[in-house]
Amino acid sequence: MIRELNTIRKKYRRGMLRVGLLYPSLYHVAADSLAFQMLYYYLNSQDDVVAERFVLGNDGAPLVASLESRASLDSFDVIVISVHYELDFVNILRFMLAAGVPLRSRDRARPLFVAGGPPIIANPTPLADFIDVLAIGEIEEIMPLLLDTLREHRGEKRGILEKLAPERGFYVPELNQSEEVTFTYPRSLPLEFHPVAQFQPYGDPDWRLRTAIETARGCFRGCKFCLEGRIFNVMRERPLDDVIEIALKGREANKSSLVKLVSLSFFDHSRAEAILEKLLDEHFNFSAPSLRAETLNERRLELVKLGGQKTITIAPETGSKKLALRTGKYISLERSIEVALTAKRLGFRSLKIYLMVGLPSESPEDLEETASYVLRLSGASGFKGEKELKVTISPFVPKPHTPLQDEAFVGVKEARKRILYLERRLAGIADIRVYDPRLALVQTVISRGDPHVGRTLAEWASLGGGLGSWRRAVVNTGLNLERYTGKLEQPHPWDFIRLHPRAMWLRL
Repeated sequence: MIRELNTIRKKYRRGMLRVGLLYPSLYHVAADSLAFQMLYYYLNSQDDVVAERFVLGNDGAPLVASLESRASLDSFDVIVISVHYELDFVNILRFMLAAGVPLRSRDRARPLFVAGGPPIIANPTPLADFIDVLAIGEIEEIMPLLLDTLREHRGEKRGILEKLAPERGFYVPELNQSEEVTFTYPRSLPLEFHPVAQFQPYGDPDWRLRTAIETARGCFRGCKFCLEGRIFNVMRERPLDDVIEIALKGREANKSSLVKLVSLSFFDHSRAEAILEKLLDEHFNFSAPSLRAETLNERRLELVKLGGQKTITIAPETGSKKLALRTGKYISLERSIEVALTAKRLGFRSLKIYLMVGLPSESPEDLEETASYVLRLSGASGFKGEKELKVTISPFVPKPHTPLQDEAFVGVKEARKRILYLERRLAGIADIRVYDPRLALVQTVISRGDPHVGRTLAEWASLGGGLGSWRRAVVNTGLNLERYTGKLEQPHPWDFIRLHPRAMWLRL
């Protein structure tokens, strides 16, 4: 059993709705997901709902007994799944198999399975045969309507499915395969949906107790490779007073004065500096992991440092100006050097750099420009060595709905070749970490997948998951990988999902 803070154990009463809340990854990943935290506490705030959690065990096996009462997954009325990573799709099906639940929706009377999260919103079709309801929207809009429908048509699967309309953000494959489904979102971030007390491991040396606070949701910048920026392109700010209220109440509930500030780009909040100043006045430590170099100046870096953060992150993605301009994210070397120099002078201990290989039209010259970018940044700033300079290199994965959705995946062999080139050029100056190109290939296939990929997911789950089982599943189902990794042409499997066409910024 996991020793944790803020577990909710509600006594079941006759007539209550029993919700299994599933995160198809490890416990620590679930605890770090603010969306999962929101679901857990919002659902349990309802008097007639009891929600209990399911996660993977430390060995990667599905735990089909709930963390709270050890109740079996198949004993719940509905299973709500929060998923944020395409490779976790297979774990959803592994949970079903482990619980003895029929995989396919048409073969299953209960529980009702509902899934949501960015990869579901982007392209739900790989899971369409297995999940009853795929949520194309944000929690604040989706959950109240879903709960009302479950209450009204309790135990009547057909009645529930017929009530969940595509224009309200619900994709029900059994009923509306040919209809457009509209992404739905709240115009503000209601305080009632943000948990103060947050479940987290207690006494775990690998976990720092903290209060995670979503300061804003969305991004207006439009980087052409970014899925979350495309989906959540309506920028909404949480008011300063609400942020501080959550922090103050969270300090007691979570037994910590550490705050984690969650957003896609913290300093895009119009009151960002005021938030940090107020947190300092109230004697909080804090971290703001999502910082864009172009939003930083000496004052802002000083505030972040005063909050206790020891690492600064820059994500140029590429050192090639040509590629940077084509992808919509250009951070000049001079700007990066200015930020890094200031960070070094203020006493930040390390610098993280995020890079991609395999961007469309990337040439050997572009790769050399990227290597030169990092070398010059290190030399000019003084961040050098494995403890001070950390570089993460990932292959480009084309994502649905983004301007680069039709571009080809570079391929495992070629991605390895390009990564190796950068590793050799940067040897000795940085701690280099690499996202496995084999995983990037699988991620590409699933993110751009269709029901054929769904059949491979089912076979993969039956084989236990893992890369070796993936290759066997591909062979067993005859999946043509090139169909999903090569350059695409319209129409796409996800074209029926209607996102919002342009970025907006709402300050309410």
